[in-house]
Amino acid sequence: MTKLVCPDCRHENEPERIYCHNCGARLDRSAVKKEKIESEESTQGTHDRLKRMFDPARGRSRAIATKVVQVIVGALCLAVVIQMVLPPDLPPEVKSESFAPMISMDLLSAIESHNPPRLTYSQEQVNDYLVSSIRRSNSPAKEGYFPIRRIFIQFEEGICRMHVAYNFCGLTLFNSCFYQVTVSEGKIQALCEGGYLGRMPIHPLLLRRLGFLFRKTWETLDREHKQIAKLAGIEFHPQSVTLLVAR
Repeated sequence: MTKLVCPDCRHENEPERIYCHNCGARLDRSAVKKEKIESEESTQGTHDRLKRMFDPARGRSRAIATKVVQVIVGALCLAVVIQMVLPPDLPPEVKSESFAPMISMDLLSAIESHNPPRLTYSQEQVNDYLVSSIRRSNSPAKEGYFPIRRIFIQFEEGICRMHVAYNFCGLTLFNSCFYQVTVSEGKIQALCEGGYLGRMPIHPLLLRRLGFLFRKTWETLDREHKQIAKLAGIEFHPQSVTLLVAR
């Protein structure tokens, strides 16, 4: 509490006094008024803060905002899941009336004899061969919790698009990866350039870390994968692929 000091006799007076109790001089009450104003402002500020804290409307607004954010996040997650479950736009699986080419035998013969110098297959021939590979009785494609139902290849200029369909509890799930092939130090290297989970696009850097998604595919095509590694190169063209045999 502020004491009022008399300017004449320096006597300390109670804050309620107007004149000095000792000498009767008029006191300067400006300090008391300032303290009173600050006290009132502080009290009012505390009252306003408490009012805001216990305001039921404020709590409802926060609850509504939280609920809206939860709904938006939930909708985004659901949209991502739906995109991952939806199948990509692929041609329907058609049973070919012709015999599938013996690509593996052709590769083995060409690698051992170095003749012919190149083998060319159409996209349809490659897909027919993949169908027969999956249907082999000892194929790893039928094993595990996610047996492979279909492997479909699309060839474009310089790019091979591989689509794999898995069976899970009666539901067909798809993943896709796009490869670009280069030859470095005499070895064929395939670089992932992007892909999809269902219809959900996946960045190439992330997809390269998700290589386990295609582990069963490469196990199914392990024999062909080892044979292709011995080639001198691969050329992808629209609807066809050319395998270059090392001399």
